[in-house]
Amino acid sequence: MRLTNPLWYLAAFLLAIGSTMAATAVAASAFDSVREAKLTPVSELADAKGSTLAVFSNDPDRGAIACHGRDRAKERVEIPDKDVGVTNRAAGETWYLIAMLEDGRDGLRIVCRPESDRPDTAGYAFAGVTTYAGTVNNGKGIAILGVSAGALLGAYVFWSRRAARRDRRLLDTATTSSRQ
Repeated sequence: MRLTNPLWYLAAFLLAIGSTMAATAVAASAFDSVREAKLTPVSELADAKGSTLAVFSNDPDRGAIACHGRDRAKERVEIPDKDVGVTNRAAGETWYLIAMLEDGRDGLRIVCRPESDRPDTAGYAFAGVTTYAGTVNNGKGIAILGVSAGALLGAYVFWSRRAARRDRRLLDTATTSSRQ
């Protein structure tokens, strides 16, 4: 079956954009497990091997905060900022996500401090989240498959329309030469 109607291009575009929208929703749902994670004060060592390490602050006016960890070998591990507006409620207090390390490690001592010179009165806590990375990867997979399927459908429609035009030209040429 040849798809020669130009509306098939629209179908290919809608497939690609629709799968991207679904992938965004799936990837955004990864933060649900971060919102519900059990928080532990940073005074304890973080055991987060095989999970994502999320770092929280209880200061709503926190500004820019830099976090890092030190493992048992005293190596410094930078924990990238992740200020995306995700909160967690623990012990009647609101905690704000400030940083995430997607590949957590065991035995990390977490240290956070403001990048400005203001005094630091905030509390910090962390949580190990096992489902975050998998959910984000599922979202990426949905996006890649959907956009690829849309691109393949668009390419097939292009090929079908081109082949149909070529067949019409050959038929017109054959019809014209048989009349002469």
